Amino acid sequence: MQNLFRKSFLNKAALMLLSVASTMSLTGCMDDDLETPEPTPTAYVSFYHGSPDAPDMDIQRNSQSILNQPIKYSNFSGYAPLIPESTNFKFTPVNAATAYLDTTLSLKDGEAYSLFAVNRLEDIELLVVQDSIVTPATGKVALRIVHLSPDAPAVNVSTTGSASTELAAGLGFKNITLFKELDAGRHTIEIKDADTDAVLLTVSQTNFELGRAYTLIVRGFATPPSGNTNTLAAQVIRNY
Repeated sequence: MQNLFRKSFLNKAALMLLSVASTMSLTGCMDDDLETPEPTPTAYVSFYHGSPDAPDMDIQRNSQSILNQPIKYSNFSGYAPLIPESTNFKFTPVNAATAYLDTTLSLKDGEAYSLFAVNRLEDIELLVVQDSIVTPATGKVALRIVHLSPDAPAVNVSTTGSASTELAAGLGFKNITLFKELDAGRHTIEIKDADTDAVLLTVSQTNFELGRAYTLIVRGFATPPSGNTNTLAAQVIRNY
């Protein structure tokens, strides 16, 4: 999975945490009266490019670029730690000022957000999801489904086999399920037309790692316009 966030930003955050941990370990035994530093307020934001006919885009946070390179169709950035405050996000053509998407969000401490650029370019919009941070039970993983195909029908999604698990029923465009627990390990997942029960996509023998959280994305065009190769597909990304 490609991580598009600036390495320097994340490295600084990691060094700050390491510095705090080292200071606590060195001084804890010398002075039990020292107070533990308050954790830095932090919100977490990820980005996904799901508009199947939109070009690569730059993403700005409060007029500053937040990614180290343009985000391409089907790219997922991973989560970035940000200051919890009123924050403006703009999705622009590469090296351009005019924004395809321009929105301001009130980020809250301890919360995580997924921002999906969705729909055809002429109708492009931002799907903002305040994520549930889940800790899967022992031996489990967490999985949710999001429907980002602008011309595909509503879908039913389930694992296959004798112990089939329903993951989504009648899920339409721009809708997302809650995280649901599955046994860790390999699963084959079928995505069917909710009306006809025809199999649209199969995700074969995907390995879901113990304790992780994932999103399965239904994306692309069921009937692509001329010259467009972004056909209907399923993609599994790891949230954390």
